[in-house]
Amino acid sequence: MSKEYNDWTKEELVKQIKNLESKLDDVLMNNDNASFIEFEWAGNLGQWHWYVKENKVKFNEKKVEAIGYDPKKVGKVGFQFFTDKLHPDDYDRVMENMKKHLSGDSEAYEVEYSIQHKDGHYIWYYDRGSVIKRDGNGKPLLLQGIVFNITESKKIEEKLRYLSERDPLTEVYNRRTMYTFLEDYIKNYKEKGEVFSMVMFDIDHFKKVNDKYGHLVGDDVLKRLVKLVKEEKRSDDIICRFGGEEFFLLLPNTDNKNAFKVAKRLHKKIKSMDIPKVGHITVSMGVVTYQENETIDDIVKRADDLMYEAKEAGRNKIKT
Repeated sequence: MSKEYNDWTKEELVKQIKNLESKLDDVLMNNDNASFIEFEWAGNLGQWHWYVKENKVKFNEKKVEAIGYDPKKVGKVGFQFFTDKLHPDDYDRVMENMKKHLSGDSEAYEVEYSIQHKDGHYIWYYDRGSVIKRDGNGKPLLLQGIVFNITESKKIEEKLRYLSERDPLTEVYNRRTMYTFLEDYIKNYKEKGEVFSMVMFDIDHFKKVNDKYGHLVGDDVLKRLVKLVKEEKRSDDIICRFGGEEFFLLLPNTDNKNAFKVAKRLHKKIKSMDIPKVGHITVSMGVVTYQENETIDDIVKRADDLMYEAKEAGRNKIKT
């Protein structure tokens, strides 16, 4: 083979699975007991057959060994043996996918989900199956499928998503992700009337810090500032780095009066923070609350204008 199965794209995996399904069809034509065939890229993959009327699942050993069970001890199992172990966030989606295929509304049952290992952790699977036998009324009698462990690729996917959403230095959300949050906040305001506010803050004279102490010290200042804000913010508040030394604190379900209280408390904490080599820093803040029919750019500009008003007024101030 040209490369390892772990390196395949999803499209390449589906192609291989379809080839294997053809082989399984040949086996089933000659053996109603659904024997399992060997194939060179077995790796971390399991085969299964579900006899719907009897609710009996037949599987090769890899299917249950992968989630920590001894196939010789589990005995006869039904569909629920596996579905009961689905992650709660995946359960409804998987059931709907299967229901849609059983009713003939989709070509195949095809889904990704996480399932609980016997010791408690979860494993990600790509699962694909199809009805291969129906009764005279079209009701499904037998499904065959193949399940593939995609935990490692999911870890990579999660890491890439994390990196795409975050500022690499401070690891808080970046500007692009902030705009996604604001889209949701505005939608909730329009649909549910949920008010939200924002605090934009900028480190005063940050260029002087970089010029005097160097960019490594400047980076340390940014990270210490973020650490303090994380410790002081409320659980639902979200901190984002807008660029350079500019940050936003998003305040869901918060009116202007309470947003100002949050900003005032944070402003005081930042001013009292003692930073190695640098000493103390101050920030200028702009506090805004969403107004009817504003766009994201509108509310961001209002916050930015107020923050610069604070700077023009001598810095180390809050404007709202």
